[in-house]
Amino acid sequence: MKHLLASASVLALATLPRAAIAQDDAFDLGTITVSASQTPVETSRTGTVVEIVDQETIENSTSIRVADTLDTLPGISLSGNGGLGTASTLRIRGLPARYVPVYIDGIDMTDPSGTQTSFGFGPLTTAGIGSIEVLKGSQSALYGSEAIGGVINISTLRATENGTQLRYNFEAGSYNTFASSFGVATKSDRGELAFTISHVSTDGFSAADENDGNTEADGYKGTTLILTGAYQATEQVKLGFALNYIDSETDQDGFPAPAFTLTDTANQEFATRLGARIYAEIESGAVDHTLSLAYSEINRDYPVGTTNAFSGERTELSYKGVTQAGAVDLAFGASYSEEKFAADAVTGTYRIASVFGEAQYAVSNDIDLSFALRHDDHSTFGGFTTGRLAANWRVSANTTLRAAIGTGFRAPSLYELFGPFGSPTLEQEESRSAEFGVEHRFVNNAVVKATVFYTEIDNLIDFAGAGYTQVPGTSTSKGVELSGRVALGAGTDLFGSYTFTDATGANGAQLVRVPKHDFVLGVEADLTDKLSGQLVVNHVAGRANESDFSTFPATPVPMADYTVINASATYDFSDTTQGYMRLENLTNEQYQTSLGYGTSDRAVYFGVRASF
Repeated sequence: MKHLLASASVLALATLPRAAIAQDDAFDLGTITVSASQTPVETSRTGTVVEIVDQETIENSTSIRVADTLDTLPGISLSGNGGLGTASTLRIRGLPARYVPVYIDGIDMTDPSGTQTSFGFGPLTTAGIGSIEVLKGSQSALYGSEAIGGVINISTLRATENGTQLRYNFEAGSYNTFASSFGVATKSDRGELAFTISHVSTDGFSAADENDGNTEADGYKGTTLILTGAYQATEQVKLGFALNYIDSETDQDGFPAPAFTLTDTANQEFATRLGARIYAEIESGAVDHTLSLAYSEINRDYPVGTTNAFSGERTELSYKGVTQAGAVDLAFGASYSEEKFAADAVTGTYRIASVFGEAQYAVSNDIDLSFALRHDDHSTFGGFTTGRLAANWRVSANTTLRAAIGTGFRAPSLYELFGPFGSPTLEQEESRSAEFGVEHRFVNNAVVKATVFYTEIDNLIDFAGAGYTQVPGTSTSKGVELSGRVALGAGTDLFGSYTFTDATGANGAQLVRVPKHDFVLGVEADLTDKLSGQLVVNHVAGRANESDFSTFPATPVPMADYTVINASATYDFSDTTQGYMRLENLTNEQYQTSLGYGTSDRAVYFGVRASF
């Protein structure tokens, strides 16, 4: 297993923009991150940048899609192939989804059957999601293969105090969209259990942009089940499990003959996605032990591409030990994983055995260092060792400096190795990353944060004419992230972020769909004691998109800049019940995040949610 996420309570702030600068506010609140280290640690003491989005932020987001919620964070950009359910790609600091593993309740849910192993955000809604952590930079020393751009860790809802809580949500709106969810969570001194079921259906809009003459609506239907539980069997032994399942049906547009251009087609993708994990946490004096077994399975019937039937499996067994040696916290362990895929009649398997260790050292009350080292032995291309060094210096009560360097690798995907367009001679991609950041809190409680980042990747694997091949040379992604928040008055905050990204391939050409400029500006306010609202403006500029896939490298062409304005409002009917409204694309901006694919026109959604 690439990484076993320890159990910890995650405290974060109340809104998405606040979550985007959670490290700043965590200086006072003691926010805990379970992603940035092998053991839970306060975000105020980490040397790497981690963004935390909490439950209230997720509920008050201006979209039902998790990908849209994350898109407003610094350093993250989104491109998609249409509406809900269709392929959606999140990039971290210019690096696409194949460099960003995604975990749900500690289960690696990236798709081993995909052409390049990645997580499909298309069908994932916010129903049942409790918190999200985004860790940036090369993190293979903690998470193994794929973790070159960063890691996204999603935790589902569960009880935070003893007792039983019921939750429900119902929403309706544009495009004949209906969404509902029901959840129950219970907790006692010895155990806990949480369950959520949700369903969403929509007629949608044309995946192929309607402004290009495409009029057929592409709808989506999906059902999600989430189940987690834990039991304190003895004072020393805790047993637990997690399960998630999504069954989805998505209308797709394709590239039919003879023109082979994107247009309306009556195709549907049917997919199921399952993740399961069982674990045992054992306290045995000097060393705490965690044993875990995780399994994930994805099946897709995809009628649009040259390959139509995809299936993938991943089984991961892991052990981790945690101990203390003076001022040093030590974590160490080993893991074994097996991944399988089938693409039509083509199949393939590989295995990875890993050992890892991390030391966290409190040099003083104001300085923390951490060092992680990992060795992965891959059954196809052999062994690879990665490391990460991070430092945190709290210069004063209001100023913190952070710095981190790390190495990473991405093993060729099963499809790249064994698929109809793959090659078994491909070798791993290798990365190096560095970041330096500063955050400062002013006397009026205003907060600013700045991070400079740099990542380079050797031996990039890309598609060239007849198949996947190794690209000689070094690709780079570098830039700066800025974010801040200031109170305009009682109950009213102004927030914003700006990310500049310069991402280029080995040939010097701009990497596709990566915005050079990504600007977010918003305001949130308590309008009355019951009514609150949020307005968010997102401006994206300086993108390129591939225009000719028959040449290598493909020729990038400029994509139009766009500005989208979204809003949300919440009204408290009582202490347990809220009504809300979401307005997407207020100005009815006509824009594309991927060349040729449509986005939502102005849309409005109304909902009610309650917990008791």
